[in-house]
Amino acid sequence: MDLNNVISPDRDVLDEARALRVQVLNSSLLFAVVVGGLAFARTLIDALDLEEWRIVGGSVLLYGGFIVLLLARSWSYPVRALGFLSLLYVVGVVSFLTVGYLAAPALILGGQSVIASVLFGRRITLITLGVNLVTLLCIGAVLSLGIATVETRFYEPTVFMNWLRVTAIFAVFAGIAVISVDVITNHLNQSLRDQAELIENLKGAMQLHEEAESKRRAAESRLRDVEKKPND
Repeated sequence: MDLNNVISPDRDVLDEARALRVQVLNSSLLFAVVVGGLAFARTLIDALDLEEWRIVGGSVLLYGGFIVLLLARSWSYPVRALGFLSLLYVVGVVSFLTVGYLAAPALILGGQSVIASVLFGRRITLITLGVNLVTLLCIGAVLSLGIATVETRFYEPTVFMNWLRVTAIFAVFAGIAVISVDVITNHLNQSLRDQAELIENLKGAMQLHEEAESKRRAAESRLRDVEKKPND
């Protein structure tokens, strides 16, 4: 067994980390488009019934943005990842301005913060958290001062169909966060298994090396003994 091959496995850790983040991004976008399509359809139907044309236009643009990012595999990773976080941010802000401080908008921005920590490093995550906190305070100030008002009929709690919409929103954004963490966790588990196997191989290689060294020293000792006998 070649000790050098055991100690230096054939893989680039940085490239592996980049590939993992791309996998997380693609999985999250796919989930957002497939499962989010249900929430989009429900929202679009209700908005058309209520003649809320701003919601219709906004929903089409936002959902179209997720589809574009999913299909644009040739774009650079930073552009797609930042675009994904930006879309989530816009959805959260629009939801707050539409329904106030209900659980769904807070969940959207919370999920976006979690995804930022997976797609980027600590700096981007802290910036995202800071922007979200400032956004919450700004929205609260705007609504408190009466500059904007919240239209509650679109999320009237006594209408069960509205609960279906909220459930769909929860499924989409909680699912994206869960998928992101799950991909990372599975990769870490696989890496730990690979490291354990590497350590076992290394132990075996070291043992073989020690045995070879022991045999070499024994052979050298016998050779010295043979060389001494004629002189005696």
